[in-house]
Amino acid sequence: MRVLITNDDGIDSPGLAALAEVARERGHDVLVAAPCWDSSGASSSVTGVGRRGDVDSEARSWPGWPEGSVLAVDATPALIALVAVHERFGPRPDLVLSGINRGANSGRAILHSGTVGAAFTAYQHGCPALALSLDVGGATDPDLHWETAAGVTRLLLDWLGDRPRRMVVNCNVPNLASGRLLGIRHASLDLIGTFQTAMTEESGSTVALTVSEPDGTEADSDTALLQRGFACVTALVPIVEDTSVDFGGLVDPPAPPGAGG
Repeated sequence: MRVLITNDDGIDSPGLAALAEVARERGHDVLVAAPCWDSSGASSSVTGVGRRGDVDSEARSWPGWPEGSVLAVDATPALIALVAVHERFGPRPDLVLSGINRGANSGRAILHSGTVGAAFTAYQHGCPALALSLDVGGATDPDLHWETAAGVTRLLLDWLGDRPRRMVVNCNVPNLASGRLLGIRHASLDLIGTFQTAMTEESGSTVALTVSEPDGTEADSDTALLQRGFACVTALVPIVEDTSVDFGGLVDPPAPPGAGG
């Protein structure tokens, strides 16, 4: 498959490199295109900072990777996914992988996640996507087990290869050594959950903010299972119409068949 790798932590994130290596070792044709700045919390924003309305990109050199296969892009991850599916970075991807994010993206708070936003955007334009996150437990966590998240990703890629339908899967992995992972569970979305955003202070420096409300999490939710040591997966369908709302008394009734006007 042609696979696009993106993220919202930025082009220099070790999680991005770990994800790209997993896709490449599986034999896929991989393009890495990620923001040149931390766009955590960007959701599905399609914001670019290019000149003349262009999406600016710069080739990066990664050891062992072909020239032109790694791009730092002056845009949000959702815009990168949008541009890619419209073949502005070469052939259209068959799959978008977003992550591996440095921090969990769980519950309904994923609405704000740039990691999930890229996956949603790909899906809305006909491309399946996986959003992947490692629950680092805070910015000061000394040991980041990217290899555990990479191992779960391998299993997900193999599983997805047998599924013909288009889908978005959100996966969160606890920050544990592989031998301590309790397994993979299907999880419901927590009522609130966890996400990260980047905020710029008046001094011009950028700080990461984690928003999390773990109190009162439901027992089988993604947040709760993650805290117990399970990797969790949730299938998502973005932008679904609520057909249960009755607009009677507000909108005109449908015209009878054959009526003019």
